[in-house]
Amino acid sequence: MTVCFADRPNQGFKARAVYELTDPYAVQLQFPSPSGTGAIAWTFARDLLVQVVHPTCVKPVGEGDIRFGPAEAEDYIEIVLHPTGPQPSKLYARRDELTSFITQTYKRVPDGGEDDWIDWSAAWSRLQMLLGGAA
Repeated sequence: MTVCFADRPNQGFKARAVYELTDPYAVQLQFPSPSGTGAIAWTFARDLLVQVVHPTCVKPVGEGDIRFGPAEAEDYIEIVLHPTGPQPSKLYARRDELTSFITQTYKRVPDGGEDDWIDWSAAWSRLQMLLGGAA
């Protein structure tokens, strides 16, 4: 998908929207790193995109380091990274691209079917390792 910074609307760049079956409640936006090597990934609840692409969304959604909201231009969604930080980054993405992406995620894993894709044994093992075997 193409996104642009709010202060440079004519300088779009490619970002990737990613959905992994191993983390069915989440989606990720990957932006190219300033150095040009690798990507900067932001992971957040899939439900946030559902809320913001809905035509009735009139105010920002999300808490923490990423927020989404309707942009002034109806065809765009506003993405704010570090909204409460000293220098929030405001970007715009096309509504139709985000809508298409989120629709595809629900074709892969319908609403309510997320738990079927989680490997609970592996998650429990990771938790035990993090807690030093105390779990």
